[in-house]
Order: sequence, then C-alpha cells, then structure tokens
Amino acid sequence: MTDQERFPRINIQTQALVALSLFMAIALPCQAQYKPSAAFNTVNLNPMIQIFGLPTLANRTLDIKGTYRVELEQQVANYHSQSAINSESITLDGETWRTNISLAAAVTNKTELSVSIPYIRHSAGYLDDLIYDWHDLFGMPQGERTEDSNDNFDIQYTDAGKSQARLASPASGIGDIRLKYLYKLPAIDREIILQSELKLPTGSSEKLTGSGGTDLSIGFMLNDPVSLQNHDINLWAGSSATYLGDADGSLSDRQKNLVWSARAGMGWSLNESVTLKTQLDTHSAVYQSETDELGKAALMLTVGGDIHFSSLYRLELSAIEDLITESSPDIVFTAKFTALIE
Repeated sequence: MTDQERFPRINIQTQALVALSLFMAIALPCQAQYKPSAAFNTVNLNPMIQIFGLPTLANRTLDIKGTYRVELEQQVANYHSQSAINSESITLDGETWRTNISLAAAVTNKTELSVSIPYIRHSAGYLDDLIYDWHDLFGMPQGERTEDSNDNFDIQYTDAGKSQARLASPASGIGDIRLKYLYKLPAIDREIILQSELKLPTGSSEKLTGSGGTDLSIGFMLNDPVSLQNHDINLWAGSSATYLGDADGSLSDRQKNLVWSARAGMGWSLNESVTLKTQLDTHSAVYQSETDELGKAALMLTVGGDIHFSSLYRLELSAIEDLITESSPDIVFTAKFTALIE
C-alpha cells in the first residue's frame, strides 16, 4: 500500500487525538496558573532503530543545586509492515515495550547530570485487535493488517540473502544505558539548554535491546516561556547531531554514522493541575537502505499532557503517531511519572 493510501488513516487518528485534547480543554475548569512545560521524551521505537542512541532533547533543567528528579516511564509501540526491494527484505510485526528509569541531579544551578536505564521487551502485538477494530469502526484502511495477522510476532531483516537481524520469539533485557549532561544559558528571558548524551553498549544486539556500539549526541534546545506567556503557552525547539558507533554484526554494513535530529513543541497550561502538550520530532535516516522502514527519515507527532498532583509530582500521558509511515511505529502510548526531590 502506498503512502498516499495510508495518509487518510493518519489524518483521522491525529484528528481523534486533537479532538480529545480539545474536549479536555472544554471540560476542565480553565482558571489558568501558568506552568512552564517539559518536552515529551519521544523516541523512535522502530525495533531496528531504537537500538541506537538517538537523543532525547530536554527543554528544562533542575534549577536548584542539590535537587533531584526521578522518572519512571512506560512506552508501548505497535507496528506492522513489510517491504521487499531489490536485495533487501524486512518484516516488522509485533510490539516493543520500553520501561525506563532515570535519575537526574542538579550539580549546580545551571548544570544537570542524569542516567537512564531502559528495559526492552519485543513481543506479539497485544494491541493488534484494538487497532484493527479501531480502523474497522471508522472505515480506515488496515494497511497490511488482517484479523489473521493479529497477535503475531516476526522481526527479520535480510540483505543479499543474508540474515542481518531476526527475532522469531519474544526477547527482552536491559537496554543501552544513557548518560546525559545539560547546561543552561540565559537568552533574553529565555533559555538555551546545551546538552550531550552518551549511549553505552549495555544491551544485546542479538535481542535488539542494544546496538553493541557506543553513540554520542550533541545538541541544544531553546526554551521559550515568554513569547506567548499571556496565553499560558510555553514553546520549545532544538536540534542535535548524533555519532553512531558501529553496531555488532553485519548491521553496521548498512547503518549510517551521522544522524540529525530535531524537535519542536508547545505546552498550554489549562489550570493549576492540567497542561496540554503537542510536539513534532524528526530524524534523518539511520540506514542506507531502500526500504521505508530503515531508509526513510522519521516524522512523529506526539499529543498528550501533564497532570500535576503537586509542585513535586507529575503524570504525563501521550500518544505518538507516525506522520511518515513505516519509518516509526504506527502508534506509541506513553505514561511517565516524575517526582522531584528537594
């Protein structure tokens, strides 16, 4: 199925997410108390791409030396696609669950260090039935999905008749640990967050929980809580470059060593407890491949928001949709709980 044929599904799903946000805006009391927003931690959970250390650009830092932040994040990505072009053949059918624990510390009032430890599980598509029924209910194209293909699991990539990656049964394990450094610079009532991120080869390339290589990214984010402050809106945007160390095995034959990423978003404080957010994320192709799954740039739309239980505790809920099909999962759901320790 061509991209043009699949775009109607994307548009309807995106409209549904936006409609949900608008419903929340109308239904909830809007006695606003402005809260600067934190960017979504959106990552591309395509099982062949998430093994690399593409950055998670942050737009905020801890502001007081000696404070800490603990985050527990659960993501689930559902995907179903296959391509066979020239010498390459790829099938991605299943789900990836990513459980991430991170701890950040304010070393100074302008500097933050953090460590993130993910646990990755690739398994059958437990959400397949829900997604299939959703498409059927609204008359959306199913793409390559069928009722018979629901709950199947198959991840494989071959090149020139040689298997480059294959998972025929569920696999799980610790992923690649990340270390992040943030430094905040003032910029006319706004902030520029300089940041670098190091991904260590602690995962398993055979289980697709890591690449087996060390990756390093350097980038920045502009945080702007001022321009639309009268409307209780916080803006952010930034970009980065990532050097990808060679993956284990023959995957390195096709992978690129330099990938560009960018992020832009906004948060709208509805009231003291609720903030609505949306964000666009993109990155250049990670592989030199003719398949859409590996050789295309990615563009992802994240829609969701925060529920603030207090100034110290926050729950973030979101959904991520692939605006460029096949290069990222069809849909990703995320829940993240954040606690500040002063």
